[in-house]
Amino acid sequence: MPAISGMKIIIVGAGIGGLTMGILLERANISYEILEKHVCLNPLALFQQLGLLDEIKMLSKPFGTVVFREENLDIIGSYSCKTPVDTKERYGEYCQIISRRDLCTLLASQIPKRKIKFGKRVLEIRQNVGEVIVQCSDKSVHHADLLVGADGAYSAVRQCLYSDLSSKGLLPKQDTTPMGYLFDCLVGVTGPMDLHQNSALLDKFAEFQTILGKDSTHSSWCIPLTDNRVSWMVVKYHDRGRKYAEETLFKHSDWGADAAEMMSHEYRGLKTTYGCDMGCLMDATPKGSMTKVMLEEKIYKTWYSGRVVLTGDAIHKVLPFGGQGASQSIQDVLTLANMLVDLESNTVPDIENIFQEYQRIRAPICRSILQMSNRFGHLMNRKPSYMRLGGWFG
Repeated sequence: MPAISGMKIIIVGAGIGGLTMGILLERANISYEILEKHVCLNPLALFQQLGLLDEIKMLSKPFGTVVFREENLDIIGSYSCKTPVDTKERYGEYCQIISRRDLCTLLASQIPKRKIKFGKRVLEIRQNVGEVIVQCSDKSVHHADLLVGADGAYSAVRQCLYSDLSSKGLLPKQDTTPMGYLFDCLVGVTGPMDLHQNSALLDKFAEFQTILGKDSTHSSWCIPLTDNRVSWMVVKYHDRGRKYAEETLFKHSDWGADAAEMMSHEYRGLKTTYGCDMGCLMDATPKGSMTKVMLEEKIYKTWYSGRVVLTGDAIHKVLPFGGQGASQSIQDVLTLANMLVDLESNTVPDIENIFQEYQRIRAPICRSILQMSNRFGHLMNRKPSYMRLGGWFG
């Protein structure tokens, strides 16, 4: 059945999930616009279907091996995508390693510029019988038949939706608790590195180097990218209890460039396999792009209400250790877009039927991914107790 004539969709968030949703709706000839709060833009079978796989491969490296090391660089073990079974032979393609910035730039290039509106910070969402209305901080107002929240872990769409449901006594208690928070993370991508000192950057396949701290409080990750760059991450484990987590969640001012710089001093001396210490990679990272973030996790129970639906990190935030955050966001919007093509009418009952089926399909998978990423994260930081996190699994 063709898309309903005149139907319009608002997507909040121009990240990987939101941009992918836009491309899918563009190809399906469904009217949409993307609202992004920032003033500029910051699964391979799908990209092949969209005609983007060759460009993805040009901007990325195939995943080859992950090597686990002690702090003195002695090898603990490794996992290869080529032995004992070749990943490409079994699944059709190798996993591709690409920076978030490169992927978002490619996705945005597939969407007409007029359909992505920057500087649109969502303040209020209202629903009535026939439409959803979005009020932004610049006083602009946007109308649509339905709204897709793809605006990340601190989703303004989710906050507005949950505030409305809470005022009506309809929000489950589970959805009022904070995300699980046991890791701080410092992350960056270097500029082009000296190949004479870093010959590993010439390899066709990307070899992850994971170094586990001897005191179990930290680990570091280094991943070669295209253009002789290195993506690096230092993860710091903490166990300060839920009160600390709740207080930290509301102190966003503590997580700017100064916080990243302060945390970097603590780990500049960590060894790497590139013939230099971590400080060398930090110095090679463009100024202002190094970021300190909280690694959080939670799957929410309420995925939709009326004409509003949540996707990606806005509804299921996972730890990055399993490499599944962006992949699951893409799977969300692919599932949702395929269903919207067959939407019978723009009435709330028909829209909620689509949303209900979307949640039925995606929620069990996302719950499993969250648990896997949590276990892998604790394994990588030598924390065997997988444990106390049952309440965050939904």
